[in-house]
Amino acid sequence: MSNFTNNRWLTVITLLLLTANIVTLALLWTNKSNSATGMKHRPPPGGQVFEFLSKELNLNTEQKKAYRKLRDEHRAGVRPLHDSIRTAKDNFFALLQKENSADSLIQEYSKKTGELEQRLDVFTFQHFQQLRKICNAEQQQIFDNIIQDALHRMAGPKRPPGPPHE
Repeated sequence: MSNFTNNRWLTVITLLLLTANIVTLALLWTNKSNSATGMKHRPPPGGQVFEFLSKELNLNTEQKKAYRKLRDEHRAGVRPLHDSIRTAKDNFFALLQKENSADSLIQEYSKKTGELEQRLDVFTFQHFQQLRKICNAEQQQIFDNIIQDALHRMAGPKRPPGPPHE
């Protein structure tokens, strides 16, 4: 009888482990296929903001044409700002290689990065101000309700909280 009970428990445990493995594999496969299509339980990245806003605002053909022009101008203006920010941050963190960086130098480099980030924010703000101007009154109300979502889409995925990367 004891042998029968042991075999029964082994069968139950084996079935539980097999089920757990199947569920895990299914979840991994589902996540992998979602990330292959760009969807991983997060809003799509900035490349789809144009489509998102055009659809949500129900822009007509002329408005889409004007918005496409605004988008292209924004992209062209943002590119050098991103490059400048990257360079400023590289220079800032290069100070870590020096034994004793003066606090004034650290503040100066940090301030430069902050000023560039501020220019980028103002540039993006003005871009969306111009987009709002091409909308009619009804579309402006919709715009006001969805702009935060659009900005989050532009920013890309949010990093999960956790320890800093070293």
